[in-house]
Amino acid sequence: YGEFQTFQHYFKQINLSRMNSLQVCCGEFIRMILFLLNFIFWAAGGAILGIGIYVKVSIGKLPDANVSEDTLNSAALFLITLGCIVFVIGLLGCCGSLTQNRCMLLLYFALVTIIFLVEIVLAITIYVKKDSVETVFTDEFKDCMSKYYNDTAPLHTECIDVVNTFQSTLKCCGALEPEDWKNYSTATPPASCCSPDKTDDCDYGVTFEEGCIGVIENFVNSNTQYIGFGVLAIAVIQLLGMLFACYLRTLILKRTRYEEPHSL
Repeated sequence: YGEFQTFQHYFKQINLSRMNSLQVCCGEFIRMILFLLNFIFWAAGGAILGIGIYVKVSIGKLPDANVSEDTLNSAALFLITLGCIVFVIGLLGCCGSLTQNRCMLLLYFALVTIIFLVEIVLAITIYVKKDSVETVFTDEFKDCMSKYYNDTAPLHTECIDVVNTFQSTLKCCGALEPEDWKNYSTATPPASCCSPDKTDDCDYGVTFEEGCIGVIENFVNSNTQYIGFGVLAIAVIQLLGMLFACYLRTLILKRTRYEEPHSL
């Protein structure tokens, strides 16, 4: 009976060795994929962070900037924040996969999962309440238009920056149409309603023809397919990152538990 147990243990060890070899091979492949994937994110995060810092320190010096300094400052802060998040997550993924550190992989998995869930909730909210979002945006834009010529209104300067940035960048005028400005001023529309060569003599006859809300709607509707593919690609990459990190951490944990009892 003892010889039978020894024989059975021998074959068990052989099968376990084969299984471990397959797991190690698969784990190494997944580890390299996870490293390369997060190296790209780490590099992209660094680039976004660098652009944000450059814009922040170069406010007022950028040539041909059609937006206000406040808008550039907000954009710079957004890029710096986004760059830091992507940079840190990419760094965790790179270091965790390269050093096979379980704590880094767990933290990477947790951060990517949180971001993924937030994106899902945000996407569902926007889709379910898309009409409400459009209404709120239109009302807020019109509210800024009402404060454009009112020097005593709160957020007067900020509203001027927002309206001018939207109109000059999107080449639009008013919320729904250029005539919207007649509700807030008897004078001519803002210079941002016209192309740069007509700003000195801007009137309702030479303004941009479309309202800003319509331009945004047309852009979204005409690029829905590309936006959908982009969102789907980001979701797939995040899911792969979570699955790879989870599998790699589980494999490292199993290997550690197996090696400890057999170590001398």
